[in-house]
Amino acid sequence: MAGPSFNMKIKDLILDILFSKVCINCGREGKYICDKCSIFVSEAMPVCPNCYNPSFLGETHQNCIKEYGLDGLTSMWDYEGLVKRLIHNIKYGGLSHIIDECVESSFKLIAADISRFNSFLSFLSSDNTYITYVPMHIKKKKRRGFNQSELIAKELAKKANLRPVFGQLLEKVVDTKDQAKLEKRIGSVKASFAINGNVDGIESVLLVDDVYITGATMRECCKALKQSGIKKVWAFTFARIP
Repeated sequence: MAGPSFNMKIKDLILDILFSKVCINCGREGKYICDKCSIFVSEAMPVCPNCYNPSFLGETHQNCIKEYGLDGLTSMWDYEGLVKRLIHNIKYGGLSHIIDECVESSFKLIAADISRFNSFLSFLSSDNTYITYVPMHIKKKKRRGFNQSELIAKELAKKANLRPVFGQLLEKVVDTKDQAKLEKRIGSVKASFAINGNVDGIESVLLVDDVYITGATMRECCKALKQSGIKKVWAFTFARIP
C-alpha cells in the first residue's frame, strides 16, 4: 500500500502536468511570477497593524497597544498588480498549489533582510508559538473546497520546520459575505469568530491570512484569541493594501 509521501508525490506530479508553472504576466515557464517580471512586484513596507504608520520591525507602536490587539504584522507584498492577480487565482481560480511558491518567495525576502524581520523571526522561534489561520465559515469552505489561509499556514509551518498548525483554533460563527468587500463597513466582522478547542498552555500564536485589507478580520480573530488567555498574537499575510 502506498504511503502518504508517495501519494503527495503523485499529487504534485498531477498538478505539475495540469497546471504547469507559467508566469501570469509574460507566459514564461518556470514560475508564476518569473524573475524578470518580479521587478513589477512591490514589497510591503512594515507598518503598525493598528495605525498603519511605518514601524521598522512591524511591531505595534507602544501608543497603539490595546489589551486584545495584535502585537505585530508581517506582510510580504503590496496587494496590487501581479500579486493581486496571483492571490485572485489562488482564491477563485482554485490554483491553491501557487501557495508553495509564494511561501518560498516569502522566506527568500526574509533571508535577504534579516534585520527588518528580526522581531517576526524571534516570535516564530519562541518555544511556545503555535501557527493558526483565519477560519472560513463551514458553508463557504464547502463551496470553495479549501481555505487558502489554512493552506498558507500549513506550508509556512512545513517550510520553516516549525510545530504543526494547531488544528482550527478559531471558528467563524457568523456567515458573512466576502470580507474583502465587507471589511470597509464598520462592524461587519464584529463577533464573527470564536475559539474552537482547548488553548491551555498556549502563550503565542502566529495568525495567518492571505491579505490584510483593513485589519478588521484579524483584529477580531486576535480579540477572540487573547480573550481566551493567549498573550501574544502576530499576524502574517502574503499581501497588504498599500
